[in-house]
Amino acid sequence: MRRASFTAALVIVVAAAAYGGYWLWRSAEGRTWALTSTAGAPTRAIPLFIANGCAGCHQITGVPGARGKTGPPLSGISERQYIGGVLTNTPDNLISWIRAARAINPQTAMPTTNVSEQDARDMAAYLYALN
Repeated sequence: MRRASFTAALVIVVAAAAYGGYWLWRSAEGRTWALTSTAGAPTRAIPLFIANGCAGCHQITGVPGARGKTGPPLSGISERQYIGGVLTNTPDNLISWIRAARAINPQTAMPTTNVSEQDARDMAAYLYALN
């Protein structure tokens, strides 16, 4: 019985880690808001952050190797008033910023990623889910 309980607990921990700890970071209400406001799937975001170089410039909780110092840390983004110092923090604005920051502010160090809208939605959902 103890072995089965241990195995079940281990499976839960491994599953949580596989999802970047996403389900452990926000309340149920916060997770629901992150999902519905962005129409994204945060569980798809970690490989997107890595593939698009985000991890090289930003610190992103739950993303392996995301220890960059060029851009701001991205945890707590849901609590910020502005994105990139120029946009009111809304899901649509964050999605636009992720896709084409230089079209919004040509002076930003953030590159234009040209990720698909759905990829940007997934990334935004993950970021909003972080505490």
